[in-house]
Amino acid sequence: MHHSSSFNNRRQFLAKAGMGFGSLALTDLLHQEGIIHAAESNNPLAERSSHFKPKAKSIIWLFQTGSPSQVDTFDYKPELGKRDGQQLAGADPKTGFFTTSGKCLKSPFKFQQYGESGAWISEIFP
Repeated sequence: MHHSSSFNNRRQFLAKAGMGFGSLALTDLLHQEGIIHAAESNNPLAERSSHFKPKAKSIIWLFQTGSPSQVDTFDYKPELGKRDGQQLAGADPKTGFFTTSGKCLKSPFKFQQYGESGAWISEIFP
């Protein structure tokens, strides 16, 4: 079976994705300089300007294709740890696609709370 794709390899994909994000950045820069203006819209759900000037100077963009699972990084699930090795409830051949279900598996990494927000972060990150 042949899959049709406009990307022949990873390099082409990343180049096109980079050009797309570059275009977005250029549009924003031109708008900030007053060279271009946003089109007025009658749509009440259209994007509107912020009530306050944003304070962020930069962003961290996590492009995580093929990266560690969110359950092993940022998504702390204490209940999953309690049910580790137990059969997952809810398999019903009458209403579901599966006649059996697998066992629960907790993250092999330890989590701690960090920062002012107290966000749970895995030990994967330094």
